[in-house]
Amino acid sequence: MVCVQQLFAQKKIVFEKIRCYNGNQPLMQYLQQLRVQQEIASHLNQVLGKYFQQSLTDTSGFFTEWIDFNSIVPKLNPDFKNTDTSVGHLYIDLIENDPFYFFRKKEFQPADTTLPQKIKTVFGIKYFLVNAKRELINSETMYFLISNAETAGMGFLYHKGVQFTDLGITEKTFTDFFKKGITLLFDPKNEMLVAEMKLQPAFLYDDYILPKTSGKPRIYPQKNKEIVSYALDGKSELIRFGEPQYLEVRIKGKKTEKYPAELTAAIRATENFSNSDYVFLEQLGRDVLRDKNYLVHIVTQINPERIPYEPTLIFTNFLPGNFHYLLQEKDTVARFSILKEVNEIINHFYPQVIGNGIDSSLKYILQAGQEKNAWSLIYAYVINGSFNGLPFRIKCSGSNHDIREFFIRDKPVCIAQGKFYPEKFVLLDGTTEPEMLNRLFLIGFNRFLE
Repeated sequence: MVCVQQLFAQKKIVFEKIRCYNGNQPLMQYLQQLRVQQEIASHLNQVLGKYFQQSLTDTSGFFTEWIDFNSIVPKLNPDFKNTDTSVGHLYIDLIENDPFYFFRKKEFQPADTTLPQKIKTVFGIKYFLVNAKRELINSETMYFLISNAETAGMGFLYHKGVQFTDLGITEKTFTDFFKKGITLLFDPKNEMLVAEMKLQPAFLYDDYILPKTSGKPRIYPQKNKEIVSYALDGKSELIRFGEPQYLEVRIKGKKTEKYPAELTAAIRATENFSNSDYVFLEQLGRDVLRDKNYLVHIVTQINPERIPYEPTLIFTNFLPGNFHYLLQEKDTVARFSILKEVNEIINHFYPQVIGNGIDSSLKYILQAGQEKNAWSLIYAYVINGSFNGLPFRIKCSGSNHDIREFFIRDKPVCIAQGKFYPEKFVLLDGTTEPEMLNRLFLIGFNRFLE
């Protein structure tokens, strides 16, 4: 930005409008909120005062023009009627770009070839300064490469988090992003055309995870290859999650093997037994500090008449009953069953209410009047079993089947989030022994709960 004094020679600036070109539903709602408009306008006023000693004529709000996301962004056509030559007119564009096409442009090809894989969407913020004769005085653009930020939030992701045309973030996160973008865009000393920015995703409000985890400290395990480590009460814990293995159950044909009578009877009792295949699903595990090796052993059916629509779910038709085990060497540590698609009426989430997944007091209602619209929770998997007579339960839910609730004697002891290992968790019962927690993790995060 050169000749700053000439560019902003007018004493007052009229913030005419924001032109918004994106397909993000929550952003459209946020920009229509008067409190968001006032916060953005007030911040813009401060930025203009700091850098150019100018001020907006009005910070009570602004007009937003929505541009059809499937059309080409039209050329700016100033339509104000104020002809006062002492007043300048400011327009701001908020333009969303598809990262795939953005990075194909020669000027935006990064030196780090892995960067495009991390970026979920790209926003361009551009301003136009126009004089009373509707002549363009200056225009500047800056692009922001948006990716997911680390978050302590837990629960159902709103939509799918941060991604192109579906930016699932809270009102506060969006407002902070836009304010920061405005600051960089108008800073005369800023020479960057492109900047990276990480945004925290939003979570759907619920009545079964958030009430238990709100305000409670998170524990963040670290993963190095197959080893997951975390600290509990100042002491380190190390768990090894091995690779999955698949072994054919030879219960039919010429090469049959002998299995326990109870297991054989259960397999033969399954629907379409004669045309089905059966597989032992196994995953090695290890409690490193206690020098104990484990094996998660699960039996599943592949029924050609019930092939799931998702290929990853092919091995999730688990054998009904307590025919699944956690073994330590040759000893049975736990025996359990696995149920699929379990509807628990008492637990709900709210599709029209979002928050940060951390503080239950912070929430944003997406659609007025629909905040009490609750959907009953359907668990992807529910594991019921016992450790030598000690009953336990593990419930798996979440938008990516990545939430685990752990119970002992029907008492909640831990809530964790992660797909195949605990990426973060809240310990609800401090009396839970680390060895027991590790065993629960080995069962609950096995690689077969797709």
